[in-house]
Amino acid sequence: MSWIDQLIQHLEQVTCSGCGEYYHGGDIAAVVTEPSRLIVRLRCRSCGQDGIAILDFGTNPVAPDPITVDDVIDTHDLLARASRPPRELFPALTV
Repeated sequence: MSWIDQLIQHLEQVTCSGCGEYYHGGDIAAVVTEPSRLIVRLRCRSCGQDGIAILDFGTNPVAPDPITVDDVIDTHDLLARASRPPRELFPALTV
């Protein structure tokens, strides 16, 4: 199960403060990641009220796994199949 699936599963146990309905996976409007937390903007599909959820993982962020040769090859293959050049796929990284 991916982290987004886990996030959705967790949020489906939370209710809207406006109408009391449970959130659903499609109610996630935005996700902001920080080293040890996720900030999620939610929009209730029943009443339209916006809300946020902050998932704090503590002060000890988990170190990412090192990049492997297979990761590099997989990324190369993914970019080779892309219909647009990489600079258009990652506009924030273009200087």
